[in-house]
Amino acid sequence: MIRLHGHSMISIGDFLVIDPHDGGSIGLPRPVMRRAEYVFMTHDHYDHNAFQIIESKEKRTGFTGTFSSSGYSIQGIRVNHDRNGGKSRGKTSIYTVKIGNLSFVHMGDIGEYPRESLIKDLAADILALPVGGVITIDGKEASQLVKEISPSVVIPMHYWVKGHLMPLDPPDEFLNLTGLQVYLENEIDENNLKKGIYLYKP
Repeated sequence: MIRLHGHSMISIGDFLVIDPHDGGSIGLPRPVMRRAEYVFMTHDHYDHNAFQIIESKEKRTGFTGTFSSSGYSIQGIRVNHDRNGGKSRGKTSIYTVKIGNLSFVHMGDIGEYPRESLIKDLAADILALPVGGVITIDGKEASQLVKEISPSVVIPMHYWVKGHLMPLDPPDEFLNLTGLQVYLENEIDENNLKKGIYLYKP
């Protein structure tokens, strides 16, 4: 089961948590998940690196390369967190996780539209990507990326909701431009995918 925990935090069963947040520092509910085998953070910013809330046997930040364990395979690719070659906000990672025959891609805080060669490598059944702009790609860019990659399931991340303390854009533009079915659900059964957008429900 894939679970959404708000902002950019997503878990895959009890195996992996990506980009944990602590809730309070960004104005969202504190995640209830407490344990996972691994915690992978796309980059070392406070809204993505609250590893202390998760009990795990290993934590990695900004991972690149390939890692395999418990039947899962994770590939990490470094990209820019801004449009200035990483000079403003540094780097972030994209994580591709193989779940059986499915491919799950977490785009981290990608801050510029990815090059064509990278897009061709991002074959994703489930795509999680930032849509809130300001410090990442925006809703328009994210909707174009969804069209190019054409996943079955889309998970918007890193956008403003009521109570959020970060000055991000809400997901409205992204949702309107994609025009896909929206499910207000925090759990995705990878064995029974419903095509569309899964929007985190606080």
